[in-house]
Amino acid sequence: MSRNSSVFAPLVATNRRAFVTGSAAMALGLAGGGQLIGHGMVQMKRADREVTVRGVAQRQVTANLARWEAKYSERAYDLPSALAAVDRDSAMIAAYLKTQGFGDAQARPGSAEVSVADETVANKPTGRKVYAVARAVAFSTANVAGVQQVQAHKDKLAEEGLVLDSVNASYEYTLLDRIKPDMIADAARDARRAAEKFAGDSDSTVGGIKSATQGYFSVTGRDSSEGGDSEYSDSGRTAATPDQRVRVVTTIVYYLS
Repeated sequence: MSRNSSVFAPLVATNRRAFVTGSAAMALGLAGGGQLIGHGMVQMKRADREVTVRGVAQRQVTANLARWEAKYSERAYDLPSALAAVDRDSAMIAAYLKTQGFGDAQARPGSAEVSVADETVANKPTGRKVYAVARAVAFSTANVAGVQQVQAHKDKLAEEGLVLDSVNASYEYTLLDRIKPDMIADAARDARRAAEKFAGDSDSTVGGIKSATQGYFSVTGRDSSEGGDSEYSDSGRTAATPDQRVRVVTTIVYYLS
């Protein structure tokens, strides 16, 4: 062996031992990391197990506020005549409302809307102007039963010669804040029951809540077919009848294990 070989032999042996030791450490590290990665994948897979359910809560309520509105109009070849005709209509409506128990405060009409247009007959102008005057009477009251009577006998106005452009009654339940907390709780319980039923059928266990979304509170007549299952549908706060149904849908995502 040459002198150079004897000099480098200890260095080569040392590097070989370092390489073997490093390789062993790397192998152990990869093995341990593999276990951790595998465990993480299991956790992620378990976390992906979830179910989305909807809970529904409903209440039957009676409106405590009513609104009545009548719109009417008259036409004439001159403005004073049109205004006089509308004034007669206003007096007729006021008299009718008084017979139903509503006084001058409710029967007071709004301001008149005046418009003018050229008269045409068979699509040909006649050279005359037609003046139109429109008014409306509208009021809100807690006397819900009284408004129902006004609406039920509105044909008396037609019998007296007054044809209204439109007449409507709407009813509102203004005490939603009193029932909202209980309804939300009922909807959440209904959703939980649905999740547990699904979990039982799939041999799973319901875990914690991943997310929850509360839909709008919708108000419809009790016999109305509106509402559906749309969690975001909202039919407003009024209905055409005082007998109403309040409904809310809550959507909840549960983890399963």
